[in-house]
This record gives sequence, structure tokens and C-alpha cells, in this order.
Amino acid sequence: MDTRYIVVLEIGSSNIKGLAASVGELGEINIIAIEETRVTNCVRYGKIQNVQEVSAHVNDIIRKLENNPLIAPRKITDVYVALGGRSLSTVTAQAQAKFPNAVEITPETIDRLKRDASFGLVTDKLNLDMVPHVFFVDKSEVKNVVGTIGNHIRAEFSAIVISPSIRNNLDRIKFDGRTIERHYVVRPTAVADLVLTASEKQLGCALVDFGAETTTITIYKGDVLQTIVTLPIGSRNITRDLMIGLSMTEDSAEMAKARTGSATPVDAATSSDIEINNYIVARAGEIVANILHQIEAAGFKPQSLPAGIILTGGGSRLRNFNRLMEAQSKMPVRMAAIDSSLQFKGSGFDRNTNIDLLAIAKYAAEKSTIDCLTPAPEPVVEPEPEPVASEPYPDPAARYGGRRVVDDDNLLEDDDDDFPARKSTSQPRQRPQRNNDYEEPDYESEYEDDYGHNGKSSIIDNFKKRITRFFSDSSGLDDDDMDEPTI
Repeated sequence: MDTRYIVVLEIGSSNIKGLAASVGELGEINIIAIEETRVTNCVRYGKIQNVQEVSAHVNDIIRKLENNPLIAPRKITDVYVALGGRSLSTVTAQAQAKFPNAVEITPETIDRLKRDASFGLVTDKLNLDMVPHVFFVDKSEVKNVVGTIGNHIRAEFSAIVISPSIRNNLDRIKFDGRTIERHYVVRPTAVADLVLTASEKQLGCALVDFGAETTTITIYKGDVLQTIVTLPIGSRNITRDLMIGLSMTEDSAEMAKARTGSATPVDAATSSDIEINNYIVARAGEIVANILHQIEAAGFKPQSLPAGIILTGGGSRLRNFNRLMEAQSKMPVRMAAIDSSLQFKGSGFDRNTNIDLLAIAKYAAEKSTIDCLTPAPEPVVEPEPEPVASEPYPDPAARYGGRRVVDDDNLLEDDDDDFPARKSTSQPRQRPQRNNDYEEPDYESEYEDDYGHNGKSSIIDNFKKRITRFFSDSSGLDDDDMDEPTI
């Protein structure tokens, strides 16, 4: 089985994050890389305000992920995008069906009820999902409805809705001139599936995601999603109080909040720290009061949620914020953490500060089969060189393209093979016809001296012999002999 890859994108009001991971054969998620960039004012309350600026940040994150040695040279083709924002909430919807005779309830019946409930929604928001809340078969409440038999079925759903503008602005993100498919995942339910235990969902609990500019409250009871509500307040409200009240820049206010800030009164070392802490305590108390009011407005008392409140999000890391929540709510409060039994592997990242990314990755690994990267290129196999022929060329003219070849065995006596025939397309050169009456002179018998040497003998050899005879028998020579020509 080939390795499948997941790419996650989370666009928040304070930062934009990207994650790349691989899914093993046993379902384990191996984190390859996490990239993050800080943003300011281009995303407000979870809604993109400046598409061009957000696109530049997103493309930078994608470029960094693709340049990772464990991903390159593959390219990203799909991405899972977390969906949230101030308009994310739930709306109750109902649908029912009657049959002339008792029938067995099937998954197709449930899908039909979901469609009917979706058509009956009275809202201008975009419907993301229909989560079953409760079923009644012949006026009796049933939990496991598939397989039951009855004449009448009624269902109540929690419809998760969001403003269309949030989804539309996410669709407007440009990926450097190429097409990347977006797969949207509802962030609150994905985070709940990651950090909440089965007993907490069954007993009843409230998951509070305290972010930079929004706070999302997700309530479970009886292992069923009851409600989702989003408040347009977050930890940046505390930062703005420090900016306005103490004339500080946003970066300085964030540093002061992280360094000395506390949600409850503490003994401070300096008067400036005391003043900073007073602003933080006042705003943190207001945020907690709004959260508890929304839980009560949803119809839940502290005793109806015995599993208490689970805190997550960047704002929840404010010092003593969990203690403030516990003191005002009279409910047990804990910080969200990822169960160690979950198979997240990798190094160089903090599991509990990247819960939102890991929650989307877990959803994609379990409920989808999409591979977010292009296939790996096939390895290039270099062809083996052909063996060079060892036999000699039989024809020198063929070897050297018709050029003259001279043997080096006897340079003075060239053989006929030293002069290969020229390759030419023209007519062969004709020798001139000789006159038949012409007789070739016979050089062999043209001249013969006194010693039997013919004309082919060397004149120098003949001269040497005559000199030798002269000196050996000079008495026999007369004046006539001296005057005789020596040719």
C-alpha cells in the first residue's frame, strides 16, 4: 500500500498554520512539518478581510512545505481547510416520515430525513452538516435507530451553519496560478473528537475554544452534539485594553500579557506590573462571564454537565485563566490535551499547542482517502552503454571516410591499399588513349657498359667502379682513356 499524504491549512485571526503529514498502513499519522506565520488585521473574527494578503501568506506556507526534503519533488494538489468563525453555530431542525405499514429503518431512511430537515431550515446561512440529535420511532425515543421497525419516525438534527461570506472568501484564495482542491472540515467538532473522551461526551461537557478574536463553545450530552455557539470576543480584547489604557504597541502589549499577565490578582513586583494585571483581570472576568451565560442560555446548568469544561485555544494559555473559569462556573475545568495513545509521530512540534491542526489531520486520516500530493516521480534508469566492436575494420577506406591511408611498415614502397578509391558521384576519370604505333622504350637494354651494367644501374656506382679501375691500373691508361667520357 502506497503512503498517503495529508496537508492541512488553518487560517486564524492571529496566525496562519500549515501541516503536512503521512498516514501509515496502521493509521498512524507521521507529522512531517508544521509551518506558521503571524498575521495582523487581514483576518478578523475568523473571516478573511484581505484576500491578496492572505493568499501571499498561504502560498509562502505551501512553498515551505513543498521544499521539505521528505516531500520534494512532490507538489500539493489538495488541502484540508479548517472552517470556523464568529458566525459558526447550530440550528435545530426536524423531519418526519410515515409509512403505510411497519418497515425497517435503514441508512437510506436517515439520509432522506436529513434532506427533508435541510430543506425546512429557515436561515440565510450556509448549511455545513446535519448532526442527528434524537430519534423517535412510533413516539418512543430510540438511540440506535437503524434496524428498528415502525410506521412513523421523527428526527431532530443540529444543523451546523455558517455565513456564506466566510466560505466564499476562503474560495477566493489564489495558489500561485495553479489549482489546489479545498476540502472543508468543521473545526469545533474535529477538535472535540480529538480531545474529548467518550465518557465526557456521554456525561456532558462544554469544550471552550478561546482564540484570538472568537470563542467557540461546543456542548455534548448523551454522546450527542447539543449546540455550538461562537462569541466575537477573544484574547486580543485583553491586548487592545493594554494598548489603549497604557499607550502600548500591539507587540509590546502581547509581550507584557505573556510575561506578567494573569487572569486572577497576583502579587506583582512593580507598580507597572500591577497596572497591567488590573486590565487583564477585568477583561478576563468579562470573557468568562459571557461564556458561562452562553452555556446557561443553551439550557445547561452546572450540574447537567458533570464532566465540566475543557479549555483549548491560544487564549486559554493565559496564566490562571483555568482557575478563574473554575471559580466562577463551579464546575471542574481542565486544559485540553491529546491522549498519548493516539498515534501522532514526529519531532520538533508541540502536540498541545497545535491541537487544531492535529484535529483536522486526524479527521482526514480516518474519514477520507484523498492523497494531497502528486505521485512520486519514477526513478530514472540510465541505459547501459553498448559494447564497442573489437574486430578491426576490413576496409581502410570505410574506416577513414575515403581519405588516403599510408602504411607505416614501408614508407618508401607504398602498397595499393595505401590509396583507396575515392568515393565520388561524378564520372570516373578517363585515361588518354595511347597511340598504338608508339613503342615503349626498353630501358633494360638501352645501355650496357663494359662490366655488364645496364641503364638501370646507378651512374654513381658505375663511376665508382671506373675510379677504382683507374687507380688500380693507372699504368694501363693513356691520354685517350683519360679523355673518354664517363657516362
